[in-house]
Order: sequence, then structure tokens, then C-alpha cells
Amino acid sequence: MKHLKTILGAVALLMAFACTKNQAEGNGQVSFVLTGDYQIADQTRSNVSQYTTLPSSEDFTITIIDASSAPVWAGKLSDWDSATLLKAGNYKVTATYGDIEDEGFDKPFFTGAADFTIAGAQTAEVTVNVSLGNTIIMIGCSDNFRNYYKDYTFRLTRNGSEIVTFVKDEAKAAFVDAYKFTLEGTVVSETRTQTFSKDYASLKEATAYTIMFDASNVGSNSITITFNNAVETVELGDMELND
Repeated sequence: MKHLKTILGAVALLMAFACTKNQAEGNGQVSFVLTGDYQIADQTRSNVSQYTTLPSSEDFTITIIDASSAPVWAGKLSDWDSATLLKAGNYKVTATYGDIEDEGFDKPFFTGAADFTIAGAQTAEVTVNVSLGNTIIMIGCSDNFRNYYKDYTFRLTRNGSEIVTFVKDEAKAAFVDAYKFTLEGTVVSETRTQTFSKDYASLKEATAYTIMFDASNVGSNSITITFNNAVETVELGDMELND
């Protein structure tokens, strides 16, 4: 009987140790909550919703990697099952919507990331804050500009490839990668067609910029461009109209 009590005591001790080990080294669960910082920097501190429709949380793709950067899971947030067991350890989750390389009207790119830890027999709730990862570009024209030029078109290009085109009176905003682009313009007056080109680089993400055009000296070979609180005179190249 004494030996039986000793054996039972040893078994109980092993079970307690196993339980403690599972809690420390075993599996755990995680649920994700997305929060959005949709404020953008510009002259009025506006919101992305003023320029496009905001995505829902379910539209985001999440990617989970472990401490060695090995992929663990990737897919729509709506497809993540919070009952999924993950080994105890450190992880990182990245949430994205859109693609930084997919640019144009109504093409915002949102991104955010968070580190988290899984403990055995526990459920972690991880909050991922997402924000705009690309830049908003709008076109504006003064009354003098619109009255003098009967037609005009502006294109954003990069390395010779077109990103987006703003036709006359286009009011929509374009979402572009902030690192660089070329602004190409064609303006048509009563007597001639003229063009210009201007490069921009190192813009800030989560920022809305308006490129404002003016024809302060009507009939001249130049226009003024106001961008990011700086005013610059840009010379126009002549393209004579065909008879």
C-alpha cells in the first residue's frame, strides 16, 4: 500500500509538471482586431474617406511569421480562425489592403504590423493599426488657367510608364507610390498646343498634395505651378497646331 501511494504521488507530480510545461511551451490562440488611422496630412488635416471608399476589416490580408521569419499563415482576415493553435513563441502579423505598385484613382494602399507573443493555453488579442501607405495627388487649376486654355491633360508617369491621367476638370484624386513620379502636361489654347514635364520625388506617404496650375501671364510661354507651398515657373514647349 505504501508503494502504491508512492507511485500515485509520482504520477500526480508528473501530470502537474506536464500541465505546467504545456502552459509554458504548448499551444495558444490569437484573435486579431484592426484599427484604422485614416487621417492624412494636408492643409486641412483631412481623412482618406474624402478621396475614396474605405475598406472594411474583412478586406485586409494578414500574414503571420514566426521569430525566424518563417511563414505561418496568410490570407484574408475574414478567413482567419481564432481557434487555430499556434506554438508558444514570438510572432509578427502584417495587415495590408491594396498594393503599393497598383496606382491610380481609388487605389489606396493600407498597411500595418504588430508583434505578439503566444503563451501556452492562452488566447492573445492583437490589435493592428493600419494607415495609408501611399500618397494622394490632386490637380487644381485657377480661373485664369481654365479660361485661357480650352483643353488640358496632365499625366503622372514613372520611367516612361503611365500611372494615371487627369483629363480636363478631373476632380478625383490619384493614389501613387510616394518615392517619385513625373508630371507631364499638355495645354491647348486658341492658337497652339504646348507641353511641359516636371519631376517630383521623396513625397510623404499618408499625405494629400494638390498640384495647382495658374496662367498669370496669359499668352506667355510659361505657367506657374504651386506644389507643397512652393511656387515655380515652368516653361512650355511649343507644338504648333496642324492646319
